[in-house]
Amino acid sequence: MRQSFRQMLAAVFSLSIVLFPAFALCEVDASFLLPESKGIPVGELAPEFTFQDAAGKWVSLSDFRGKKVFIFSWSTWCRCREQLPELEKFYKQYKSDRFEVFAVASDSQGFKWVKQYLDNAGATFIALVDPNNDLGQKFNFWATENGFLVDEAGIVRMNSINFDIRNSVQRAELVKLMNTDFKAQAQKGQKVTLADRIKAAEAAASANPKDLAKKMELAELYRQNADFAQAESVLREALKTKPLSADAHYRLGVALYQKGEIVAGVKEWEKAYQLQPRNYIYMRNLQAYRNPRKFYSALLGDEK
Repeated sequence: MRQSFRQMLAAVFSLSIVLFPAFALCEVDASFLLPESKGIPVGELAPEFTFQDAAGKWVSLSDFRGKKVFIFSWSTWCRCREQLPELEKFYKQYKSDRFEVFAVASDSQGFKWVKQYLDNAGATFIALVDPNNDLGQKFNFWATENGFLVDEAGIVRMNSINFDIRNSVQRAELVKLMNTDFKAQAQKGQKVTLADRIKAAEAAASANPKDLAKKMELAELYRQNADFAQAESVLREALKTKPLSADAHYRLGVALYQKGEIVAGVKEWEKAYQLQPRNYIYMRNLQAYRNPRKFYSALLGDEK
């Protein structure tokens, strides 16, 4: 679908240098040369994640141990949004007490546009928003759309970059794996509250003050607790020691955006993209914010 993906991003980067000469002289994130999206290897334990649904409920992958879970990564600024009606049909056909679908939108503006596409598709599957690009970081992809099947024990059984539910071959492979008995034994641990997770993350960050990952984790938990000021504080502290972290700038932008400081938040997204210009998700989220009519004309009533 994106045959010239790398060439396109190279062209975008070159144009950025022409339009913003200072950019050519600035430093970039060490991960500037992003590898090709590869997803997560089959057979590995799927990384844990927690995202919010449209009703404000926080949903974790581990909450569904004992079920197979199909994770579809999409975004409102991508044509993959056109898959949602077919994904809903698929979900209705195969929904059971042993199978669930997560549709995770990589949208920095939250449910602002996501909800309308879900409503138009009549979505009844579990729909979540990932404003920080956490899923991409953990599952190793830099663009949408992708599909992952996780078994009852949390093991990845399918890793499909550029997944399309309308593709008969990909769909058949998903159904085959859904019906495969992997002899997976689900182990459900004791439910840990958000307050307990914050307390543990605070202790870990305090004990490892130079560990950027631990600061990121703590900031995300504060964000989940709607404590955006604390999240901002932790991320600004992290950027004092790691000023070239595109991830930290992007997360700070989300925290500020959700705090209501829209202009400041967008500036942080711009910094993240300048530091990591080959990150397609950063680029498209920023473009979608700047030019909503280009991406959401149908929702805004511009199409005849």
